[in-house]
Amino acid sequence: MSTTSTKGRLTDQQYWEGVWNHKAGEAWSQPSGILRRYGSFVFDEMLKQRLRPLPGQRFLEVGCGTGKWLIYFSRTFGYAVTGCDYSDASCAMARRNVASAGVDATIIQQDLATVTGEYDVVFSTGLIEHFDDPSSVLAKFASLLAPGGTLITLVPNLAGLSGFYHRRWKPETFTTHRVITLDELRAWYGKLGLQRMDVGALGSVIPLRFPRGSFRKAHPWLYRLLWPLVLRPFAWSSNRGCLWVHRRFGIRFEGARFSPNLYAVGERP
Repeated sequence: MSTTSTKGRLTDQQYWEGVWNHKAGEAWSQPSGILRRYGSFVFDEMLKQRLRPLPGQRFLEVGCGTGKWLIYFSRTFGYAVTGCDYSDASCAMARRNVASAGVDATIIQQDLATVTGEYDVVFSTGLIEHFDDPSSVLAKFASLLAPGGTLITLVPNLAGLSGFYHRRWKPETFTTHRVITLDELRAWYGKLGLQRMDVGALGSVIPLRFPRGSFRKAHPWLYRLLWPLVLRPFAWSSNRGCLWVHRRFGIRFEGARFSPNLYAVGERP
């Protein structure tokens, strides 16, 4: 796939319409709850160390989904935010959520291949793994960066514990997702000539990526037993414990084998 092509997609528009229509009833206009999760709390700290709050800087999220990150970057850094998605349902939801949050955002319904412009920050989460060749998608993102601009990418860590869960209970995940490793992310960012690179795992041993729906269908009685008595209390206590220790002692709990997400940050010279 070239930097201006969308060939090699592992998903189609119908797939994404289904994803976002399923989430349509959820409220995302007040995303302060993100910071109640350990992984997002740490990510917020990392971003504040890396990015300066410069009102008016141009921010683009490719695959803007619900619009919650547009709200976050607008409120936290004062950026002029633009969201791009090719799903009707996603764009409608993002417009509704940013309006409800009182955030002035531009939402464009457009295919990635045709996006143009120049931005100070280009951000994506949960997008590049839906292509056969994620490196070419990253190259497209990098082509949208202004000199000195920052590229930020988050992907699910299907090479770790999350991948084990899905191989066991939701193997169809691997028909719509490509497994991406830390080494690959690092190599792709390096190949693009990005500088001040930071690549790592994000989040602790919290079953955020546990495929609850599939497990519930396959083992309804076991799910009814394990979720309220074991899995939900474990998720809650792990999250609260990691947050408390990190806030008090600055200790982080990440690892490529168990963290639910991977991230990469780099700057165009």
